[in-house]
Amino acid sequence: MDRRTLIALCLAACLAVPLGGIALASAQTHRLSWKDCGDGLRCAELVVPVDWADPGGPTTSVHVAKLPATGRSLGPLVVNFGGPGVSTAMLRPRNDPDTPPELPGLLKELRSRFDVVALDPRGLSEPGSGKIVSCEEPGASIYGLILARTKQDWDAHAAKNAAHQASCRKTARSAWYGMTAWNVAHDLDALRAALGQEKLRYAGNSYGTVYAQAYLELFPQRVGRMYFDGTADHTQQEFEPWLRNYARTQERHLTRFRDWCARRADCALHDRDAGKAWDELTARVRRAPLPASSGRTVHEGQLYAGAVKGMSPALWPQFATAIRKALDGDAADFLTKLAPDQGGSSVSQDSLCNDFMPKLPTYEEFQGIEARLREIAPRFGWIEGRFELGRCWGFSADASWAPHPLRVKDVPPILFAIGELDNNTNYLGQQHVAEQIPSARVLWHGDGHASWAGNSCLRRHVDAYLTTGQLPAPGTRCPAERIQRVGK
Repeated sequence: MDRRTLIALCLAACLAVPLGGIALASAQTHRLSWKDCGDGLRCAELVVPVDWADPGGPTTSVHVAKLPATGRSLGPLVVNFGGPGVSTAMLRPRNDPDTPPELPGLLKELRSRFDVVALDPRGLSEPGSGKIVSCEEPGASIYGLILARTKQDWDAHAAKNAAHQASCRKTARSAWYGMTAWNVAHDLDALRAALGQEKLRYAGNSYGTVYAQAYLELFPQRVGRMYFDGTADHTQQEFEPWLRNYARTQERHLTRFRDWCARRADCALHDRDAGKAWDELTARVRRAPLPASSGRTVHEGQLYAGAVKGMSPALWPQFATAIRKALDGDAADFLTKLAPDQGGSSVSQDSLCNDFMPKLPTYEEFQGIEARLREIAPRFGWIEGRFELGRCWGFSADASWAPHPLRVKDVPPILFAIGELDNNTNYLGQQHVAEQIPSARVLWHGDGHASWAGNSCLRRHVDAYLTTGQLPAPGTRCPAERIQRVGK
């Protein structure tokens, strides 16, 4: 029996298992033993199968951390802040430089009513936990295909990612096959049972919503209140339609960047149409590389790579300044302040590729995809094809949980927050996921990705839902708050 058949049979079995099934049996055998672990946290290790498709096989453990409630607790609230990353470390905001500045306030509010619990995905954890899978070879930069100018550049990108994946697999050994959202969803259910809860109360941001989508399918009878923030669309079975949503979103984002700049006297392009300024710059770079200080130049790929980074609303002021300086003869900001990030040694990217891109197009197939993306998003959005594909180009699908339409019914009301400025997990894809859940209630807001902590209107509605189950009225919209603070 091949692995896909085995997983399909296990999925069917899991959907049929009652409350006393596989996950609960595992949790009963391996109860949580909480210990103080600094910063007011209690930590434990949850023992789970390496692969839930073989529940009687080898075991591993995942790291769990809890911020006990400061007031009368309504019970545990399991959270995942995305990535895929180390959510337990996010409960220690003073020690994590990547923590959003609004998160400490949100955690303070949450723990006044809940025991806030985080579980780390397979291979990712806090330093010192012993659960980290470190890869000897770094992966290629996710901007690498944007920078690529020849087929040889594409091949070099693939080779670097393949070497990274091989080194991760070597370190992880058999645990490699458990690095999928399908397995993490099973881990969440084992955690629910170990916490003594009949239903899972969960708040997921970004990649945390991928685990939630799997949980809805696998354990619908154990779903309590679930909040989706910045949902990543794991429901598009075909690669190109998934990319089209990103391309359309980014194309519209260029217009939103232009409109924001027109309203802001402190925007470096306030005195002109910022969108047309970008068009002028791209026309110039197609004719010849752009001059930069110290005798350097910026080629087309470097310009677009910096723009993908700068198109995040939080970096709009730097992006506008970079365009202005480049038009005035110095494009150096695209090599410095907006320079592409380098590849890392974490298994985070590997987990994403296992879930989202187990089957990649060939180089030739992608040329056709890119041509069609240029037709619908010719000014900027077409580049998203290279950006998203660059995450996984060169990886092989040794472990996978492929995207597919959601198969969900008979679950309680689920709250979605979708940001009109979200180009990270694009808002078109988020809406696509919500439409497949009959009980979903969508709360639109005017900010971007991961705004739960920074938008007070959003927080009020989410708090009411998590504590009492009260949903916002249909059609409720929260105005932008975070974007108003950008550049100040």
